[in-house]
Amino acid sequence: MKFIKDIRNCLSFLTRFSIKAKIDLFEDVAPKIWIFPIIGMILGFFSSFINMILSIYLPILLTGFLTLGILLYITGGHHTDGLFDFGDGIMAIGTSKRKIEIMHDSAIGTGGIILGFTVLMLSGISISYSNKYIILILVLSEISAKFSMVTACSLGKSAKTPIADIFIKLNNKKNMILSLVFSLFLILFCIFFINIFNEIYKNSQICKLLFSQQNSVYIYDIIQVLIVIFTFIIGSIFPMIFILKISNKNFNGLTGDCIGALNDITRLFVLILGLLINSIGYI
Repeated sequence: MKFIKDIRNCLSFLTRFSIKAKIDLFEDVAPKIWIFPIIGMILGFFSSFINMILSIYLPILLTGFLTLGILLYITGGHHTDGLFDFGDGIMAIGTSKRKIEIMHDSAIGTGGIILGFTVLMLSGISISYSNKYIILILVLSEISAKFSMVTACSLGKSAKTPIADIFIKLNNKKNMILSLVFSLFLILFCIFFINIFNEIYKNSQICKLLFSQQNSVYIYDIIQVLIVIFTFIIGSIFPMIFILKISNKNFNGLTGDCIGALNDITRLFVLILGLLINSIGYI
């Protein structure tokens, strides 16, 4: 089935899970990024399961950083590498061409260290304090991060770098809308899935051990579901607008590193937004 093959190609591109086949970026991945959110959902479920296992034995702060570390490992750190390069680029002085050259330099400068360290530290802390609804927030943050990249590629302009050229050329608003509908479906599926586990939890000691940190969003509670969707939309759009403006100003468009940085910045934004909404009692 072609759809399954497309998912497999995107999974291989975004993670360390190789499908043992040569992937043509131009044909197999770039036109199919509208399905990136399903990879985000897979990563969210996997990392939340790891988090819940670790939380049985370890303090929440250590659990949060280990969860983030495992997530970065299985994704190969591709986007995080872009985050560090993006930090170097925006801190550099000179023309857009010079800034892009600095981004492509293999050395990490002060700007990259500051931005990368800040985003990763805040992400680890945010995961640590999201234990009450860890499944929902990790899935939501990963879906949002992937959708944000799709949106940037659909609306942004390229800084004339190879990777950005391919992804931006082969995507448009139609792909963005398709990805939005797909993402909303995945979010509703996630909420339904969590509800099923909440029901199992009531009668299963195994689930009580593994899923003791319960998520409190119910599929029949329309207000809570709308808040989750609101978090997804705001969490995806605001970082995308921010990165587009910064990229246009500094690099005269998006580079592959800008798109990669957007993934990690969006994840952090959604994690913090989730904590904020939870703190005022809406979830």
